[in-house]
Amino acid sequence: MSSQSSETAADRFFGSLAYLLPIADVYFFGLFVFKQFPIVEQLYQPLAPLLAINNNQIASLALFFGLYVGVVVNPQISRFIRFNVLQAILIGILISLCGLILQYVLLPILGMGVLTQVLMNVVFYGTVAMAGYGIVMSAFGKYTEIPQLSETAQIQVDRY
Repeated sequence: MSSQSSETAADRFFGSLAYLLPIADVYFFGLFVFKQFPIVEQLYQPLAPLLAINNNQIASLALFFGLYVGVVVNPQISRFIRFNVLQAILIGILISLCGLILQYVLLPILGMGVLTQVLMNVVFYGTVAMAGYGIVMSAFGKYTEIPQLSETAQIQVDRY
């Protein structure tokens, strides 16, 4: 992948914008963080429309397919934007898998104990860190290198 910033300002903006999706997706995992630091939850206020879409399963699925079909597999859109959108989608899929594991495996076994809180905080902080890194790197016009996710996104984007 190119490390030079030959991307246009619009490409950088839309590449960075894609990473707001995982930040909205991970909202549920931040419940304990929000209790300790209410200011963090207030930072989510501008994302309220995206949070509303995420709370509606049909709208969330429509957003996923819309982004995948309209952006990721569309060769008329720059590779940089397609790569970042797909990487953000992959992060969202990982968050969904974490949510399923939490709901159907950990909560029935552990309940809402300290270990569950720690795991939820790790998922929340990890996702915010990955998304923040993605936003910064995209703003600089560089490809975000996240192990395994970047490789998967690169292979998929290069197919189209």
